[in-house]
Amino acid sequence: MSSMRKLIGFFISITFVFGMALLVLNRQSIIDEITLWQYQPSSQVAEIANRVKMSDFGKKMFYVSKPQIQSAGEFNKDCRRVEQGNAILGCYNQAAGEIYIYDVTNAELDGVKEVTAAHEMLHAAWKRLSSSERKRLSTLLEHAYDNVKTDKLAERMKYYDRAQPGTRANELHSILGTEFANLGEELEEYYRRYFTDRSEVLRLHSQYREKFESRENEAQELSKSLQSRKQKIDQDLSQYSADIADYNRRVAGFNRRANSGDFSSQDDFSRQRRALQAELSELNSRRNNLNSEINSYNSGVLRLRELGVKIDELNKSLDSVEGAK
Repeated sequence: MSSMRKLIGFFISITFVFGMALLVLNRQSIIDEITLWQYQPSSQVAEIANRVKMSDFGKKMFYVSKPQIQSAGEFNKDCRRVEQGNAILGCYNQAAGEIYIYDVTNAELDGVKEVTAAHEMLHAAWKRLSSSERKRLSTLLEHAYDNVKTDKLAERMKYYDRAQPGTRANELHSILGTEFANLGEELEEYYRRYFTDRSEVLRLHSQYREKFESRENEAQELSKSLQSRKQKIDQDLSQYSADIADYNRRVAGFNRRANSGDFSSQDDFSRQRRALQAELSELNSRRNNLNSEINSYNSGVLRLRELGVKIDELNKSLDSVEGAK
């Protein structure tokens, strides 16, 4: 009987230890379940999750992070920028396990809050991955990065290397997952954990980025065009000024000869007079063309200024520091 009791006690001890081990291993999952049970998303938060087509598991990762859509003042307290001039739209506080999203109100930038929310949700998801899965994904993410890399993306990753060293894979996990298509079947399959249709978050990202890129591209092309046009106008003006000065000298000489009766005949006088009139007509035509080119150039300068103002307005709409002023 005593042996049986010892055996039972032994099994109870093993069961208790095993149960405690499972509790430690699943601590985050248990916390998430409790948090999810207690959390009730606002209609705005729920709409954001639905709009980017988060899966049930994606919504869970989002909701357990208790996302908050914040005004500029609130956001600046919870999400502090690391570098001046590099505005941030959201952040995931790992210690608190919470997501904060800047409430961008510019209607032209519709979709930016949704993409930011999806980006931060993926940070919450990364936190919960095992070290072995992070290692596997890091390799896949770097391979995908090499395939989709742009100058802007490369510059962005340099910023993260400076401002948040050691977070490269984590950031690629969020950036590629919400902004780039064609990541390879393994990654596409992986992201299906979090999105029922990832193309929707990509569409929203493209939609608001196009507001910047179309104007930036137009401004860049217009700036190049204005530089070459100004050079040509300056050259044409210089030549026109020289030609009109030469013409005026010859007209003065013609008038002196006419006044002194220096022409050999009336036909000679008339012939040279017609030549000067024809030359004047050609000079007037050149002047009109030059004025037209100058007016067109000035219109281009005004358009470039308008584009600069609009781009600046859009950038300020994304800058919580500007929003707090």
